[in-house]
Amino acid sequence: MVIVNLQLKIKPEKRDEFLVWFKGLLPDTRNYDGCSELNLCSLASEPDAVDVISKWESQEKYDTYLAWRDEDGTLAALGDFVSADPAFRFLTVDQEL
Repeated sequence: MVIVNLQLKIKPEKRDEFLVWFKGLLPDTRNYDGCSELNLCSLASEPDAVDVISKWESQEKYDTYLAWRDEDGTLAALGDFVSADPAFRFLTVDQEL
């Protein structure tokens, strides 16, 4: 299992529009093959920062999902809302602990 932490910096004037748009994407992501959990998180101290935390069966399944989002235009549309390049962190869950 892998936890994906997608870190986004949202343009302040686009935040409300972004949240409506992005929340509309969540059902399809949650139902995508390999996704077991998806959360949209924010910090009160950093209103322009949004983190998307998700759990996937594997990084390969996430990569397939991300390619689909690229093909359907979602990643290009994301560019209208962000003020910096998205940052990805991939955390492998060690099931043996």
